[in-house]
Amino acid sequence: MGRVINVVKATGEIEPFSKEKVISSLVKVGAEKELAEKIVSQIEPNLYENIPTFQIYSTVMKILKKERREIVERYSLKKAIMDLGPTGYPFEKYVAGVLGEIGYKTETNKIVSGKCVAHEIDVVAQNNKKHMIECKFHAIPGGRTDVKAALYTYARFLDVKDKGKFDTPWLITNTKVTAEVKAYALCVGMKVTAWDYPEGEGLNELIDQGKLYPVTVLTQLSEKEKRDLIDKGIVFCKDLNCKA
Repeated sequence: MGRVINVVKATGEIEPFSKEKVISSLVKVGAEKELAEKIVSQIEPNLYENIPTFQIYSTVMKILKKERREIVERYSLKKAIMDLGPTGYPFEKYVAGVLGEIGYKTETNKIVSGKCVAHEIDVVAQNNKKHMIECKFHAIPGGRTDVKAALYTYARFLDVKDKGKFDTPWLITNTKVTAEVKAYALCVGMKVTAWDYPEGEGLNELIDQGKLYPVTVLTQLSEKEKRDLIDKGIVFCKDLNCKA
């Protein structure tokens, strides 16, 4: 049995390197298991104690660009969404666009009077019901959205539901959520869309299904060019008529 190598996550947490986790993440975005194992075998010799996870990610990306460029955008999706920041506004626009593509009528940053105070709702989405959506954006990888975000979303919903004629509170985030969030949402009847949750309908899966990749996945653009596009309100690759 080889020596255990610890890695440092973006949050500062330290955990053992898991080749199974890397292989799983690659297979999930469309890489063959043989290719995933090959990539891991290439990065393992260069691992060192407390290596930052972003360095492992960068190495995997370089290999993918040579081996299977067509799945690079899927593998880089989580980072690309975080790169929409540093503020949450582009993410709100992005979420509205994703929902619009699957049949919702949406409005962003709408001021709605509540029973007690007025609220700026991140996204109002309508299909057969009217949804009050709170977007929780994280610009730092490795974290999870905790129950405070769920409590905050539901409290706002209770204040605006009657005057705003809302049917459902909905929390959408670009990270995974804790077990407490899932339990609370199930208890109060709140929708939650997060990374890999609900199964088959997570944010990443909705994006993949509709090929709704953000402009920040485009490796041929500089960071300044990406930021200029976002500042102009362009957040989807499809709006540029180009492939990631």
